[in-house]
Amino acid sequence: MKLAQILFVFTNVVYAYQGPIPPPPSGPPPPGLPIDGAVIFVFVLALFYGVIRHLNSVKSKPKT
Repeated sequence: MKLAQILFVFTNVVYAYQGPIPPPPSGPPPPGLPIDGAVIFVFVLALFYGVIRHLNSVKSKPKT
């Protein structure tokens, strides 16, 4: 019984020092915001990077 009383007191102390309850999370963003605004730019950048890497690998291969 003594152990139950001690655990009860410690758990109440822990709950008391947790602070106030945080506010609920905000809702979803308003409609109309672009999700994929830079997809074309990233695709062109990746294509350019791939061409450069391919050209460098072709140049570095020894001719046989």
